[in-house]
Amino acid sequence: MGSGVGDRSKLLFNNTHMLSVAEAIGAGEDIVDSKSLQNRLGLRQSAVQRILVALEGVGLMERLERQARTEPIRFQRVPHPFWEAARDLARA
Repeated sequence: MGSGVGDRSKLLFNNTHMLSVAEAIGAGEDIVDSKSLQNRLGLRQSAVQRILVALEGVGLMERLERQARTEPIRFQRVPHPFWEAARDLARA
């Protein structure tokens, strides 16, 4: 296996996209939505949504209430050393 971000992500998280999504979240604004991440990273909605739900499940993201059903689901990043580590690992 090579040393690309996808390869490192697969080894660490058993998910090829986790590291690139986490790096994008850690480097961006505190509040993200699945649609903007999907567009920025060129990933399928299901892949991004699955990662956001996993990060929410371990307490790294908090889901925000939607004002309308047509709004994208938004999440707020929870301060944690994980975000800096994800940035460092993605750039290694």
